[in-house]
Amino acid sequence: MKKKDKATPETTEEKKVVTRYDRKMEERRKAEAKAKRDEKWFRIGCVIAAVLVVVFLAYSVIRPIVEKYAAVNEIYITVGDYEFTQQEFDYYTYTVYNEWLDYYGSYASLFGLDTSTDIANQTYSDDMTWKDYFESEAAEVLIQYAALTDAANEAGFEYETEDDYTSFVESVEEAAAENDLTVSAYYKAAYGQYATAEVVEEQFRFCAYASGYYNELYDGIEVTDEEIVEEYQADPSAYDYVDYRVFTLSAEYEEEADEDAITQAMEETGTLAEEFVERLEDGEDFNELCLEYCGEDDEATYEDDGSLLEAVRYSSVSSAYAEWLFDDDREADDVEIVEDEDSYTYTIVLFVDRYYDTEINDEIYDNIFNNKLDALMEELTADYSYTFS
Repeated sequence: MKKKDKATPETTEEKKVVTRYDRKMEERRKAEAKAKRDEKWFRIGCVIAAVLVVVFLAYSVIRPIVEKYAAVNEIYITVGDYEFTQQEFDYYTYTVYNEWLDYYGSYASLFGLDTSTDIANQTYSDDMTWKDYFESEAAEVLIQYAALTDAANEAGFEYETEDDYTSFVESVEEAAAENDLTVSAYYKAAYGQYATAEVVEEQFRFCAYASGYYNELYDGIEVTDEEIVEEYQADPSAYDYVDYRVFTLSAEYEEEADEDAITQAMEETGTLAEEFVERLEDGEDFNELCLEYCGEDDEATYEDDGSLLEAVRYSSVSSAYAEWLFDDDREADDVEIVEDEDSYTYTIVLFVDRYYDTEINDEIYDNIFNNKLDALMEELTADYSYTFS
């Protein structure tokens, strides 16, 4: 790997929704969020850890396109100002491929991938083979590393990669021994037939330094209580809970019924729904009415107050009445009849309560945090692209 010479070289409010988090809680939350990471950027750390999971099928299915000399000496891909030979780029392609197999390997055939044959000869899409796909994914990963490395250098970031590399080598030696392989053979199985210890070390340290700066940026992201309040108030429905009761009446008609018969059945069902609501408004119990109006097969559902649904988020409520339930003007005991002509049903919905649980603050925190992380990485990588030679 080498960095291209540049043309001009340069040196390098009314409703209280949150409580104040103390420092210990903030550190705990950051630790938990950091452990799972935002999926979009998870590979920043995974390339370092991926050696622990080696899928040897990769060695038999990813074949070089060019001869060894070209693979080792000629530029295969340019990412930002960095140039990589195929030998170097294989480190990333194989890592991405093995990660994919680690996650989806047992379902590979469902994706249309045969892991026993050359992926260069298997179609991923109309204009891509599976080899093209994994290489494009690897190139996207390299964009992140290149951008982070440049930003780290510009910021004067110092990070010693020796401990990371020592741990890496120890894991390689252990894995090689467990699989009855020499370290050299292991590198080739894990990172391509042209892989050598020297090339792997160079790429590993490149990744480790970039990852170190990523972690520095990650740890520097802050989310204030005020931001949590603002995020909530911008869209309360996204975070509030509702309790409500629901009961559905289905139109009954013969399987061979014509349109007129179905229309009549719907009218009769609508009348039952209105009758249900009238009795409810006269003071009868919702769940008791459900037991009376439901069929025998559904009695067990309502025997234990089954009409009541509690602590439900907007995203989990039927779209047929979610907007109605989360209307800011909704009051306790409001009732609505929702007709569904497609399913030939009438659903009766009774609003019970809407509320905010401060435990959701953690979710709001993570949403804000990840949005900031996304924005930061998008800004860093905005001017980076890759080109295959």
